[in-house]
Amino acid sequence: IYDLRQVMEPEDIVISDVGAHKMWMARQYHCDCPNTCIISNGFAAMGIALPGAVAAKLVYPDRNIVAVTGDGGFMMNCQELETALRVGTAFVTLIFNDGGYGLIDWKQQNHFGESAFVNFGNPDFVKFAESMGLKGYRVNSVDELIPTLQEALAQDVPTVIDCPVDYGENLRFSQKTGGLTCKI
Repeated sequence: IYDLRQVMEPEDIVISDVGAHKMWMARQYHCDCPNTCIISNGFAAMGIALPGAVAAKLVYPDRNIVAVTGDGGFMMNCQELETALRVGTAFVTLIFNDGGYGLIDWKQQNHFGESAFVNFGNPDFVKFAESMGLKGYRVNSVDELIPTLQEALAQDVPTVIDCPVDYGENLRFSQKTGGLTCKI
């Protein structure tokens, strides 16, 4: 998330999907301008990032737009990339790929001490993007993310970046913040 912030200009827009990454985006993605980090709250509709990015690029065609999503949220609305290509909205989709529903896993671990039925397989996201006429990238190490983001943002077609993540810190984060409450 820090690396993403480094490549985005203050007026560029990030649309965050729902998932474990949302918890980190809300805490770690710092904004200088209003409405530049849009996060689905309330009913928290999973899959919001891709259609949100299409809309943001239509409204602000001169800004960089990044849809930040997990692999679960991506698979819920990945067909919207065809719409993005057809209407000429070039933006970046950054997939935090953990092979499962990371936030549900996190919640189950906190509540039950184990998780169930949250892991799944994914297609090859790079090949998926390429099959639609888009650009696809895979990040294989930490030092590849910034140059990959920069290259993806320079494209004139929608791009997909498959970025593997390890949410091992989630439980430690919960343990550290578990005692923080606001009694109103």
